[in-house]
Amino acid sequence: MNMIVREFPEIAVQDFLRASSFWTPQHCVPSAWVGHAPFAYWLVNVLKPRNIVELGVHCGFSFLVFCQAVKKMGSDCQCIGIDTWKGDEHAGFYEESVYDNLLVHRQPYASTSRLIRSTFDAAQPQFADGSIDLLHIDGRHRYEDVRSDFENWKPKLSKRAVVLFHDTNEASFGVSRFWNELAADYPHFEFKHAHGLGVLSVGSDLPVQLQQLFELTELGDLSNSVRDAYEQLGNAVINGQEVQRLTASINAYQTSTSWRLTAPLRLALRLMKSAASRLQPTLTPRPKRSAPVPALVLVGKDVRQVRC
Repeated sequence: MNMIVREFPEIAVQDFLRASSFWTPQHCVPSAWVGHAPFAYWLVNVLKPRNIVELGVHCGFSFLVFCQAVKKMGSDCQCIGIDTWKGDEHAGFYEESVYDNLLVHRQPYASTSRLIRSTFDAAQPQFADGSIDLLHIDGRHRYEDVRSDFENWKPKLSKRAVVLFHDTNEASFGVSRFWNELAADYPHFEFKHAHGLGVLSVGSDLPVQLQQLFELTELGDLSNSVRDAYEQLGNAVINGQEVQRLTASINAYQTSTSWRLTAPLRLALRLMKSAASRLQPTLTPRPKRSAPVPALVLVGKDVRQVRC
């Protein structure tokens, strides 16, 4: 791996955490990427990209996380998501409603984001060489596809570019194999949780904190501590999203027609249970008093019967 070891002051886990690491996603959409939201917020906060491009958007969770970070920071940055929104054998094939729902979620970021509905190759001419600071590759996960995406879009990357790869910790996916090849040649850092997220340094002009992050790969204990910290933060986001989904499901059920129609029955059932609990003591038979049981007392060699 071609890495220049720099002399940094002593660093600790807190050097890789900011207030942005604790932000809460504003959009609850299904995704295997949820656990990486805290790091994505930190990355946008530190890198301050001018252009973020995502190859493979699907329901849009990671895209919306980038959009939220840009808006919250007030950055001069454009978030561009590219997808056909038809699906494939990896993510599955999906209905038009997936794209329609994303359009609704994107509305708060209309001035700082754009969706391009096309193949990755067809969209490429819309971007100047050296213009992309943060590229997220999350399309089809076959080895040939991921390699092609990286090589085709590499000329578009700037001198301060970072590239993200999802599912690097899934050995059966081609992206894992390609990531291992890249990790031998580029400064990098990998999170293992939430299926894995590979963070690749392609540019040579990166902020100091990102340079430090990539050099953590050589520092076992500290790198594991940073991974653990972001895994815990990611799990908190995952749990929070699950609570939101369950709450929404309960609210939808309680406002449904069937819930309203069965309300009298539920009330009657509660009243019956309450009445039954009050009547229970009077319905339970009392145990009869037992007749005295003769006891046998051994006195010397005689056995005498006495009443208890």
